[in-house]
Amino acid sequence: MWLLARSTRHAWSIARLSKQRSSYARAKSTSVVAWGAFVDRFASKRCDTENPYLEAHARSRPTQLALDTLFDGPVDASIQISAMGAGMRHALVAGTVLSNGKLQTKLAGFGLNESYQLGHAHIDATIDRFGKPVISHVDGTVEQIACGREHSAMVVKGVDGARRVLVCGNNAYGQLGLGGLKTKSSDGLRRHVLSELTMLNDLLFDSEEPVKVQCGLDHTVVLTNKGRVFAMGWGDDGQLGTSLQASADQPMRVVSLEETPITDISSSTDFTLALSVEGRVFYWGNAEYGQCMVGKKIDKILTRMEVPFDIRVKGIAAGGCHSLLLTESGQVFVCGYGALGLGPEHISTLLPMPIKGFGNIEAIFASTDRCLAVDKEHHVYSWGLGNSAGRLGDGTVATNTFTPTLISIDHLSPAGPCLVALGNDIALIASL
Repeated sequence: MWLLARSTRHAWSIARLSKQRSSYARAKSTSVVAWGAFVDRFASKRCDTENPYLEAHARSRPTQLALDTLFDGPVDASIQISAMGAGMRHALVAGTVLSNGKLQTKLAGFGLNESYQLGHAHIDATIDRFGKPVISHVDGTVEQIACGREHSAMVVKGVDGARRVLVCGNNAYGQLGLGGLKTKSSDGLRRHVLSELTMLNDLLFDSEEPVKVQCGLDHTVVLTNKGRVFAMGWGDDGQLGTSLQASADQPMRVVSLEETPITDISSSTDFTLALSVEGRVFYWGNAEYGQCMVGKKIDKILTRMEVPFDIRVKGIAAGGCHSLLLTESGQVFVCGYGALGLGPEHISTLLPMPIKGFGNIEAIFASTDRCLAVDKEHHVYSWGLGNSAGRLGDGTVATNTFTPTLISIDHLSPAGPCLVALGNDIALIASL
């Protein structure tokens, strides 16, 4: 069962998706704007007119970040932001540079770090969360990042050209996929350094490699270039799609998808969406709010179920109690409860409904109870329930935004966003 007390949000980047998975793939970026929790420390300019009701460290409007502050030192002029992720109340930003003929990534983390979800070996869990960022170094290029409640995962292309998954943070339910939970050792319950998901490598075919990771509350899902899906972690609500109401401390293949090559995945609190090459949508996990899009509420869906949707889908986004679908024509359909964008009179629906008058959309993103969308003219829209830490990004004290609202972003380049990371209380957008 998903509860607000357990809420987190996975946030995800889009720059590494192929055109088949998403048409929203753009060049690497060099500028980052952000809003929400912990952002003020890294702002390039101080703000004297910020909302006095906000948390002291927050920003309620998109704010350009100073990269030298974010990466805790002078930044090479050639640095490119290759990936970003945001979770419950932590975020990671990857900056890649060419050093001595090899690509290397500097990983900056900020926010909560009680379970070492920021991925640093020598940092006290009681770090001043409003102070300096946590810095790690990775050989190669970090291509994509996902953040959960208290864990993080990323796809890294090494200097040898091979891709692998690195994980860190809380492992109490096996969400890091490293095995060894039966020992109950402190090292098994959380991992304070970036660790390779080696158990996944043993399950891959020749020439198969990971291309995307997603983090829910306490589970992780991995997509490979062969269209196969693996899951690990908390499974009481069917989050792993294995037909078992059980957790797993190592990667488990979602066998029910074997005959259906998958091109994209989106995972949030306690459920997962998957998109096939034919534009079909599959669902598994908790569905008690009707976000499964089948016309009824279902407590737990233990194995993949196809969503009966007749329109070809090109984009998916899993929120907390709601699901979003993006059609090839640029229309957004929503289902479930909460941040639907349908207006204050419609906060619940058991079947997908279109957001009327809202089209030409190119990418969608969802968090626990908020959403972002980017249209083909690179405008960014926000809506959702609750505005803690100014997370809706409109600069107001409004508690809820029931319909898509245009967000003013002064420092966004004309080329539009390259990467978007949407977390529970943090949002980041990178552009050229």
